[in-house]
Amino acid sequence: MQQALDYKIIITNEGVLVFLIKSRVNTPQRPFLLYDGGRHATLYRSQDETIALDYIDEKVIDLLDDAEKVLIFEMDDEIEDVLRTYEAPVKHIKRNAFVESL
Repeated sequence: MQQALDYKIIITNEGVLVFLIKSRVNTPQRPFLLYDGGRHATLYRSQDETIALDYIDEKVIDLLDDAEKVLIFEMDDEIEDVLRTYEAPVKHIKRNAFVESL
């Protein structure tokens, strides 16, 4: 599992959460966000690629807890240009074993 060290979350005027992460090489295939209501989430980009989103800002936890989907913007290395955008459904779970040790 990779970790997104320099990611940001913004909220659109419509209340949609947008995760800005650094772009990866491969194209995402059926991505989704695994979330248990805490300060960490796991982005599944594909069957072989997962990304830990650590220490989610407490200001967005309530929005994420109610979200059915989020937008993912993959940015270049300087986080200046959007290289790829896609929706990721949020799968709410009771316990996310992938991030328990964080």
